Amino acid sequence: MKQRKSLLPKPIPVTVYILVIMAVVLLIVNTTYYFSTRSALIAVQEQNMRVIAEQIRSSIKLSQNGEEFVESLNGENLRMAAQAVQAKLGSRLASITNDQLASLGKKIGVDRITLFQQQGNNIVAVRSSDPDDLNRWGNWRSDWLKAVQQLLRRQEPNVELGQKLPNFWGAPLVASDNDPAQISEKLGFYYDGSTDYVISVYMDDQSVRQYRQDTGVEAVIREILHGETNRQTLGISIFNPPIFLDQASQYNSRGVIWYDDNQTLNNDYSYKNATDLDNVRQVNRTNQMISVTETYNNKQVLKTFIPVELTYPAIMMIVSDLTDVQHRLNEQLILISLTIFLCTIVIIALVLGVIAMQNRRTEAVAQSVQNVYLENIDALFNSIKEQRHDFNNHVNTIQLLVKMKKYDDLSAYTAELVGESIAMNQIININLPAMSALIQAKMTQAYDRKIKFEYEIANLKSVQFGTVKSTELVKIVSNLIDNAFDAVLETGKPEKVVRVTGQVRGEQLTFTVGNNGNPIPEKLKQQIFEAGFSTKPLNRKNSGLGLAIVTKILKKHRGIIMVESDQDWTEFSVRLPM
Repeated sequence: MKQRKSLLPKPIPVTVYILVIMAVVLLIVNTTYYFSTRSALIAVQEQNMRVIAEQIRSSIKLSQNGEEFVESLNGENLRMAAQAVQAKLGSRLASITNDQLASLGKKIGVDRITLFQQQGNNIVAVRSSDPDDLNRWGNWRSDWLKAVQQLLRRQEPNVELGQKLPNFWGAPLVASDNDPAQISEKLGFYYDGSTDYVISVYMDDQSVRQYRQDTGVEAVIREILHGETNRQTLGISIFNPPIFLDQASQYNSRGVIWYDDNQTLNNDYSYKNATDLDNVRQVNRTNQMISVTETYNNKQVLKTFIPVELTYPAIMMIVSDLTDVQHRLNEQLILISLTIFLCTIVIIALVLGVIAMQNRRTEAVAQSVQNVYLENIDALFNSIKEQRHDFNNHVNTIQLLVKMKKYDDLSAYTAELVGESIAMNQIININLPAMSALIQAKMTQAYDRKIKFEYEIANLKSVQFGTVKSTELVKIVSNLIDNAFDAVLETGKPEKVVRVTGQVRGEQLTFTVGNNGNPIPEKLKQQIFEAGFSTKPLNRKNSGLGLAIVTKILKKHRGIIMVESDQDWTEFSVRLPM
């Protein structure tokens, strides 16, 4: 035996469907929140790095201004030392020895004294307190050579570098021979035309070195790295783009050694990566800050490359720790996930509750339709039993009239039977058994209630019942007829009339149910279709549901219902697309 499948929706598939949708929504919301919040937190950290970069730039500027002041003082001291050397020496180089220069240097307090003469187009060191220094001047820097040659011509040095004083040019700081990374030596050249040589005085510039240690780039960076309370900044590197990008030949070094020869302007370049070269090149080209995230020792860091303007272009890389950002992200993600999960549970519970209520309502409507159908079938069967019982009486009556030879009475009696037979044939010709049963049942009810029941239903053979079920059609007509019966029974009119018509017009199936009961007030014509509203006493069975059920079925199949009512006649018209 084939098992019938239930038409009601199963709750488990619907629940799974809802859970899948909510899971997808949760994933999208969490992902969007994660990346948007992460971007916002990184943007804040980038802004902090920009503030730090500006702080370093300002500190370096101040430090450089201080260095220039200290260097200027030292230059003046070198000029006075050179004048003292000249006063002790003769005007001719031939009478001066290296030992004499060494002894004089100790008395004056300078590290080295070297004397130069011009030989052709070159300037050569010919005497020195340190004989090794005589071999260091094989190749002059072009700007230095130009400055000394201008001194020999009694001109003010016309170069951008160094310190210019009367008859004196102080060279920029140079690296120590023992430690090229240490900028520690200061030298100057003096010539006033009274000698046949140029005096160069060297001095180990301890003051400048100490000043840089206390206030220079390394000091500023050291203070930031070790003085921060939040400890987000892990490292700071200041790149020298011409050297780091191997483009030194394209730049004017301006004679600044630590800018000229080193890849970075400070010693901290711990967080090194092969991609730094491309990042520095991009910032150097666009002059725009960029940030990248990288991982060092299982720690996620943010590298921010910032262009800065000192007395020369430079690019600062600040490495900051993203651990705190990630920690806050995780906390927020857990919080939002928990919130969404709880909301999801509540929503699922509400949806399941609505589905359960809808299922109960659907079952109730289906049960109501089935009950009406069964009631009409039962009424039809009762009517057939009654007619069978009456048929025996009719046969006996005809037989007696024949025996009594009362042919006129027999003719009238059989005429009435023929009329009833024609009416039954009209019902059968509706071509819809359920509708035939309904009309037959309503005829019996009307006869019992002394209601004149009229109907005119065309043959529905051409109607294609595709979407509208016959039970739904019976439900619509049955409710309208029941309402019409109730309406006429509440009046005191001697003749109570209910009329039903049904026909096909174009592509629409039309039913009308009219009655001569009390009129419906204009203000109630909309309310009568609402569930629970009724003009009948509240203790009646199913009071207030009939028209609401009709409206729901029509809405489902894109049908319409209209009502017209006056003192003489009230009519409900239903139209359903075929």
